[in-house]
Amino acid sequence: MVALSKFRIDSAAVASGSWVMVDGYRGLRIKSRGFTDEFVDARTRRLAIACKENRCQLDELPNAARRQVNAGLTADFLILDVDGLFHDDDEKQPVTVDEFKAMLADPDWNYLQRAVWDAAGQVSKDAEGQSADAVGN
Repeated sequence: MVALSKFRIDSAAVASGSWVMVDGYRGLRIKSRGFTDEFVDARTRRLAIACKENRCQLDELPNAARRQVNAGLTADFLILDVDGLFHDDDEKQPVTVDEFKAMLADPDWNYLQRAVWDAAGQVSKDAEGQSADAVGN
């Protein structure tokens, strides 16, 4: 048998976000929300608009158009802050959260976009554990 609590997440934690260490990049932390209903609803709307503009179905949407949609979504709904990312090897010029968000639409910074998706996924996953811990107390 399975307890009902195994299916519960802490949706408030997903919405408020948390700091996540990004695997593979020592010292890089992203403060991100998880995948909220607002995020999913906006993704649906924005992808529909992109498909209309590109006169195509979702499975035919060009990757460049999808990247633009995703960059806007992550900037508007997921990323809250960034820490430990620098413009220079001497680590004297930190990248601001606004600079970070601006880079996401550029295909040259594809790995930053992936880091954001990973961070948001981790926030959502951690919310599962937080709910289980709360139920256990």
